[in-house]
Amino acid sequence: MIYQKTDGDIKKLSNKTIQNVASELEAHERECAVYRDMTKMSLDKLESRIKRLELLIMASTASILGLMFAILTKAL
Repeated sequence: MIYQKTDGDIKKLSNKTIQNVASELEAHERECAVYRDMTKMSLDKLESRIKRLELLIMASTASILGLMFAILTKAL
């Protein structure tokens, strides 16, 4: 059995074989891959929403500028 002393406490460490650690690491990697894919999907959705907002802002800015130009040309 392996013991580790930290902050005055002695903790008993489990004896894990290399195969156990490798299988836990593989499981962790699979979970991380799923999480990474979910995060990418969320970011892709946000990116498309941001692009739509940019287009809306540009269209409204163009409309406002066009309206201001029309009002100014009629006033002169």
